Amino acid sequence: MDFSRNSVIPIFPLSRVVFPDSLLRLQIFEQRYLQMISEQLAKGEGFGVCLIKKGNEVGTPATPFVQGTYVEIIDFDQADTGLLNICCQGLQRFKINNLEVLESKLLSANVSWLQNNKFQSLDDEQNELVDLLIDLSQHPQVEIIDDQDKWSELGFVMQRLTEYLPISERQKQALLEANCLELQQAILFQMISWLR
Repeated sequence: MDFSRNSVIPIFPLSRVVFPDSLLRLQIFEQRYLQMISEQLAKGEGFGVCLIKKGNEVGTPATPFVQGTYVEIIDFDQADTGLLNICCQGLQRFKINNLEVLESKLLSANVSWLQNNKFQSLDDEQNELVDLLIDLSQHPQVEIIDDQDKWSELGFVMQRLTEYLPISERQKQALLEANCLELQQAILFQMISWLR
């Protein structure tokens, strides 16, 4: 995928927020999404994931938030039941410019690519975030990509914490939409102080 210019991608509305470097596991059972995943696999391309603003994951196409994350499929497995299990990794943030409901009831969007966080090393004050993430990572339902170099990167640590902290998906969406690390950090520290 060329992230330097606008693209048209399929949109998968979900009831959870996905960030760059998130791991996303899905069980696909609706025929329209089985078709979409099959087509994207054949093209060697991924799809966009957006939090649902209005509606549901199944049935009538939901209305998504305009900012989301493009994911690539890194593993898949077809179960005997016909369910398709896929594992995806978040790559790049985007903003929807134009959304279309196709005849198949799939969503397709023209998107502009947004800049991901620039690399910034953690400083001594921010090491408490790593300690908190280490504690969270012990939970059996927490799954983080196996790349130890990322654990020294402020944006990666903040996004993983946001993913797994017990806050609402709309609060997570606010952090996804924040365009600078300073703003993301301010939002995250505010959320952590609320939880304490």
